[in-house]
Amino acid sequence: MSTESTDPVETPADVAPADAETDESPKKNNWLKFVIVGVLAVVLVGGGVWALTALNGTKVGDCVSASPKDVDKPDGDWNISGKSCGDTAATHRVAKVLNSAEDPCPDEGIYEPVKSGGDSLCLMPNLSEGNCYTAGDDGAFKKETCTRESPVKIVKKVDGLPEEGTVCPEGSSELRFSEPASVYCMGVHEGS
Repeated sequence: MSTESTDPVETPADVAPADAETDESPKKNNWLKFVIVGVLAVVLVGGGVWALTALNGTKVGDCVSASPKDVDKPDGDWNISGKSCGDTAATHRVAKVLNSAEDPCPDEGIYEPVKSGGDSLCLMPNLSEGNCYTAGDDGAFKKETCTRESPVKIVKKVDGLPEEGTVCPEGSSELRFSEPASVYCMGVHEGS
């Protein structure tokens, strides 16, 4: 009995190295891994931004467009949408976020206590030095072009609450807010 096999034997030159196939596979998989990680990063960052804005709601200092959902019930829910403070539609600024609807707004100033969804807020008019305003039917100050007929011009804004009568120019009146502590000097537009 012979122990020799009759099966043909391949020479080592004919056999492809075992590493040749696996050398290309990691290269092909690396770009796929990079794409998957990139897509996941975009999804996670986008979801995080959405969660912060959707769950956190408005905060003190944010400018908003605000109006009652039902004009006949101004103490009900309000439509609140975030705006840039320079936007003419930004009628209010968030002065205080309340813990509950029963908490009061600050005493000094013109504040509008509102409810929006689950939030209770104290809104103040969005006023800026040098701008003119009219009071709308809903009580909100609306920015307008300054003319001789403009009823109110903010001639000066002072941060903090200095002693009354010490900061506004002669002929203007003070509009004071305790939160955030500020004084607006209201005068009349004297230009053309």
